[in-house]
Amino acid sequence: MYGPLLSVFLAGIFRVTGLNLLAGRIAFSIFSFALAVLLSAILCRGSARKYWFIALLLFLGLNFRTNLILFSAQSDCAAAFFAVAGLCLWIARGNSWVRPVLAIALFLCAVLFKQTSAAFALIPVVHALIWKRRFSEVLTSLIPAMSIFAALAAIYMIWPQVFLGMVTVPASIKVYYNRVLPISAYLLATFPIFFVALFASLFSRERVDERERWVWSAIAVLVPVSIWTICKSGGGYSSLLFGYLAMLALVVVKLDSIWEWIASLSGWRSLLAAGGVAVAILFSFFIQFNRDLVLLFTRCGDEKYGAVVDYLRRIPDRVISPQDPTIVYRASGYFGRSIFFELDAHAVNGNWPNELPDSLQRELAEAKFVVQVSSYVPTPMFERELEKDHFYPMDVSALRGSAYTLWTR
Repeated sequence: MYGPLLSVFLAGIFRVTGLNLLAGRIAFSIFSFALAVLLSAILCRGSARKYWFIALLLFLGLNFRTNLILFSAQSDCAAAFFAVAGLCLWIARGNSWVRPVLAIALFLCAVLFKQTSAAFALIPVVHALIWKRRFSEVLTSLIPAMSIFAALAAIYMIWPQVFLGMVTVPASIKVYYNRVLPISAYLLATFPIFFVALFASLFSRERVDERERWVWSAIAVLVPVSIWTICKSGGGYSSLLFGYLAMLALVVVKLDSIWEWIASLSGWRSLLAAGGVAVAILFSFFIQFNRDLVLLFTRCGDEKYGAVVDYLRRIPDRVISPQDPTIVYRASGYFGRSIFFELDAHAVNGNWPNELPDSLQRELAEAKFVVQVSSYVPTPMFERELEKDHFYPMDVSALRGSAYTLWTR
C-alpha cells in the first residue's frame, strides 16, 4: 500500500482525463524521467559533465531491473524524485533557513507518496556518523528524520484512518528474513557493473570527494532498506529501486576513473577491458529481460473489458467486481471495495487471510451479480466464498473465452 498522495495525485489526473489509467502511467513516467535527469545533473558536474547523457541512459536502464517501474502508475519514482531533491537541498543548505525547510517539505512529500522513501532522510545521519564524526553534525543530521517522525505522529492524531492505511497495515505485512541472504546474493551477482565501480573506487589514487562520500552513505542506507522491502510478503523487484539508484550513482561517479583506466591500457588490453565493461553493463540491465517481456504483456483482464462493461449496464440489480472495481464503476458509477486492499488491511500473521474479510462478505451478501476476473494474482478465498454464498457462473456469450466470468444467484 502506498502513501495517500498517490490517491490524491491520481484523483487529480482522473478529474481531467476521466478514469484513464494510461494517463496515470504517463504522469508518473514524467517523474521517472525527471528523476533520471536530476541524478545525472547532480552527479555529472565539472569535468564529469561529458558523461551526463551516458548517466541518463544508465538511470533509465534501471527500468529493466525493477519490473518496468519507470512506466508504471506506482509512485516509487515520484517519491524518489522528491527525496533526492530534498537531500540535495539539505546538502547545499549552507547558512540559509529556506533550503532546510524546503528540504524537509520535500522529504515529507516523498514519504506521503511512498513510505519507505523515509530512508532518504537517514542518509545525512549516516554521512555525519561516517565522515563528519562530530556530535553537533550528528544532531543536525537528525532533523529530517525527526521531522518525518513528527509528521507521522500528527497524522496519527488528526487522521487515524490515514495512519492506519499508511503505516499500520504495511507494518503488519510479514517479512521473510530467510530471504535476505539469497536476495542480497542475487542483487550483487546480477549487477556486476557495481563491482567495476567498486574496484575503480578501491584502486583509485584520487582522494574520495564529497560526491562519493554521499553516494557511499546512500548505499549504506538504501541497499539494506531495499532488500528488506523485497523480503516482505508480496514484495517484487520494483522494491529494489532505491538500492539500484544508490549503486548506480557510484558507477556514474566513477565513470571518469573507469574511462581513464581503459585508456591507460595498450592495444588489445584496452579493447578487452572496454568489452568487459560493456558486457557487465548489458548483463546488469538485461539479465531479467525475459521477465520484463512477460510483465509488459500481462494485464488484469483482457480485450473483452468493454464487453463486460456494456453487458453490466443492462443489469438493474446490484453488481460488484472486487478484483477490478473499475468495471462496475464504468457500468453504473458504483466504486466497490478492492479485494487486494481488503486482504492487505486484514492480514493474518503478516499474510493474506484464508477467508474474505467481513467488509467484503457484507458486500457480497448485498449483491445479486459478481464479476470474477482471472489474473496473475490468485485469490482462492474469493472463489470459495462465491460458492459458499450460492453463486453460480452464468454462460454469457459475449464473455466466452475471456478473463471475465459473471456469477449470479
